Amino acid sequence: MIVSVDECKAILGITDNASDQRIRDLIPYVQDDIRIYCNNAFGDTTIYRQSAGSLAFVRGSTLTSSTSPDTITDADNYFSTAGFRAGTDIIVLGGSNEGYHTLAVVAAGTLTLTSTGALENQSQTTYHNWPGEMQIARVQWPTALKPIAAKMVWHLIETAKQGDVKSESIDDYSVTFAGSHSYPERVIAGLRQFRRVILV
Repeated sequence: MIVSVDECKAILGITDNASDQRIRDLIPYVQDDIRIYCNNAFGDTTIYRQSAGSLAFVRGSTLTSSTSPDTITDADNYFSTAGFRAGTDIIVLGGSNEGYHTLAVVAAGTLTLTSTGALENQSQTTYHNWPGEMQIARVQWPTALKPIAAKMVWHLIETAKQGDVKSESIDDYSVTFAGSHSYPERVIAGLRQFRRVILV
């Protein structure tokens, strides 16, 4: 993930555990906001798997009697030779499961995710909801994103308490919120160096 709960707390100077679960729950939202704002998935160009016909996404079971994790399978068995490793984040581009996922186990033909019930069943091999060309890449989060992500997480926690404010001024202090979740402009400014141009 872009920033761990412990890293987030250290950056923000939080010493108690009262907000741990909220921080943990909000990190995925911040990751997606950063990806969308920057038009940058931060995918590793050397560790990836691109396919037009051999990948399948299998939704794990959430039944109490038979829980199973989400998996991605590769009929060509290229995952381990592509360089994927357990414990790392991946980005899926294309199809119904686009977004970030975390790897629990890596085998030649299967990526087992840490999630259960987060994927939509989709297969390139059986043409079930065929998604066309897809890419799975390891994510390389720049270290410089950690403090920005931590501030974005804390902003979401704080604004949930106060309600939305577009802008306010008190004497010589002013703040303007911007972005998909109305993040402060001073926080968003740190993301500009990671933005990629969108050509239309």
